[in-house]
Amino acid sequence: MPNDNLRYEIARLDAKLDIIINTLMSGASSSPSAPNSGDTLSTSEIALMRSMTTKQHCTLQMVTQGARNQDIAIVLDVAENTVKLHVRAICKKMGVKNRQQAATVAHDIYSNIDASEYERLSGGIPLNWANQLRSGEVDPYQPLYAPTRKDR
Repeated sequence: MPNDNLRYEIARLDAKLDIIINTLMSGASSSPSAPNSGDTLSTSEIALMRSMTTKQHCTLQMVTQGARNQDIAIVLDVAENTVKLHVRAICKKMGVKNRQQAATVAHDIYSNIDASEYERLSGGIPLNWANQLRSGEVDPYQPLYAPTRKDR
């Protein structure tokens, strides 16, 4: 367990170092008082968001909300084992060992990313998608993460 925490802290420090380097490289000409427009993310955080599939974005949002694999499977219309595979793939891409660490990293990214930038990187899923889910209601974003299967 201590090694897992150390790896997580190293990953977070690496991300912060990227932010510092990007700030130094961009020079002092950029406006420091500008509102958060997504430029506070490191290049590695942007690359992480870009590398994830739309289903992985949906899965991560629900994990961040504290949803169980069973609940995620119902929303995504997949088997629970498929959700486990998505969570494992997300953890691997993020360089973390468990879903709690992934949720922590995601929360940090979500609080710093511009909503339109996230939507572009996630394949059209809004930043607050998981918050908008309502039981029994049709999700208008479902075609993005659960395309209909055509009968052969």
